[in-house]
Amino acid sequence: MRPPAPNEADLDMILRAGAVAPDHNELRPWKFVVLEGDAKVAFGGVLGDAYRARAQAAGKDIVPAKEEKERTKLGRAPMVVIVCAVNRGEDTIPFIEQYAAAAAASQNMLLAATALGYGSMWRTGDPAYDEDVKKAIGLTKQDAIVGFLYLGTPNEGGDKQPNEANLDDLVVRWTP
Repeated sequence: MRPPAPNEADLDMILRAGAVAPDHNELRPWKFVVLEGDAKVAFGGVLGDAYRARAQAAGKDIVPAKEEKERTKLGRAPMVVIVCAVNRGEDTIPFIEQYAAAAAASQNMLLAATALGYGSMWRTGDPAYDEDVKKAIGLTKQDAIVGFLYLGTPNEGGDKQPNEANLDDLVVRWTP
């Protein structure tokens, strides 16, 4: 994706779409971290450092190309929104349902971005499950990163066609 990223009014609409996702008990079990400009570059440093720590902890050699990829991958789009599932500690609503609500918030944001004419991509990967990355954005061990939403303007000729809605083997009519 290329610039421009969503402007402030469009970003506000995208974030509001996420904030009205369905969730049980109106817990709002999410947090949205917006990265652009220098903040995006600096957070790439967090991702690179986390890669180094994971490799060292696993007793693996640090591959410079992989480290560089981690440091620069947020540059694939002019804006990245990290969607987080924040465990509200609600005993009656299990965290898996809170996580599902944050995933619904992600989907709402992607739909809003598309409706506004922006390109978007939902990414995860090792950084989404890395405790150091989570800590860098104020999450606890009980919280989770649901995804990194890349937002920008689609590259020329880069419009991906929607998946075909093939329901074979996906739908079953249950009968007693």
